[in-house]
Amino acid sequence: MEKPIAAIELGSKKIKLVIGYELDGQVYVVYTLVKPYGHSIDAGVFVDPNKISATIASIREFTDPLAKLRINITDVLLCLPPYNLGIYQTRQVTTVVTEDSKISSLDIKNIYALIRNSAYPLQDKALVDVIPESFTLDHGRIFARPPMGESSSTITVSAKVQTLPKLLVENYQNVLINGGVVSRRFVVAPLAAVELISSYQDLPSSYILVDIGSNITTVSFVGNNALYGSTYFSWGGDNITERIIQNFNINEAEAEKYKMMYGIDNREMNFKAPICTVDDGSGREVRHYNSELNAIIKSELEVFVKKVNESIDKVVSQHDKSYRSFPLLLIGGGAELNGLEAYITPKVLSDVVQVVRPRNLGARNGTFFNCLGMLLAHSKYINVNDESQSKTGNVTRNQ
Repeated sequence: MEKPIAAIELGSKKIKLVIGYELDGQVYVVYTLVKPYGHSIDAGVFVDPNKISATIASIREFTDPLAKLRINITDVLLCLPPYNLGIYQTRQVTTVVTEDSKISSLDIKNIYALIRNSAYPLQDKALVDVIPESFTLDHGRIFARPPMGESSSTITVSAKVQTLPKLLVENYQNVLINGGVVSRRFVVAPLAAVELISSYQDLPSSYILVDIGSNITTVSFVGNNALYGSTYFSWGGDNITERIIQNFNINEAEAEKYKMMYGIDNREMNFKAPICTVDDGSGREVRHYNSELNAIIKSELEVFVKKVNESIDKVVSQHDKSYRSFPLLLIGGGAELNGLEAYITPKVLSDVVQVVRPRNLGARNGTFFNCLGMLLAHSKYINVNDESQSKTGNVTRNQ
């Protein structure tokens, strides 16, 4: 079995962990965990970093007797949100250094060093990742992956360079370090999602990706399985939950339960049964019905759809307008809402609207989407920020 790797995503309210490995282009899951820490991140800004670090520390070492696992995590793949993500095209050329002119790992490291050291408009930006599109050798030979062992006097790489605000990256690094864990690699969330989606053969290669979190939704443009741009807005599944709390006068756990249990439920019933009964504070019972829940959810989804359409216009503004009608793929915990596809399909330009859920055994909940994709991205792309190219994660299994 391949050595398991730990992948972590820090959500606004909870940490998501997947331990697994890639084999033949598929992710095999060893262990998953979700642990809440309350609302501690707001659009990439840490409200309570100490609480997050304490949560990380609490999962760094633990034993699960049922799964026969002893977990010891020292370094992880870290998912970064695409807030103010910059994507730049680059082309670099280097001379092959071996005497027999065969491409070696040193040549690949040299070309990545050129990219890392080239004069990009970084300033307050951090270089997060480099996604190669092609490697070109003598006589116009083109390869999608590093052409190890091929003969050539030079090697040219065309790639997309991804950057994020330096302060955002440093803050995410520091919260991990304070929890006793080191980040050995960054993967931007929509890139992780693209990699997982591309591993499912029946899904499109060009689409609009909408990742619905608890408080933030990101919208990305993907063409031929390549990430071209991303934006975000403040709205998530919690907006619906909060409206239910206000209108039904119930606690968060109950509101979340009814939201996920019913969603948009348009079934015709022969009888009108309440979905819940509450005390109005003066001893009188107040009944709330499915029609009320539908109205609340639809009201919030109207806000959501408007923001999605505005974000799509923004993210494809530098490309052909026809891309506006690309398939709309919905992912993330917020996409688990019953009836979401049917409700928003007539309200967007996309002919196809589809909720995509992970298909990997052991992690089929949408909340693990990006963690799964990170494992694929890590196996596929060289880490531009790690010259040693060492693998990450330390996990042992009890025998």
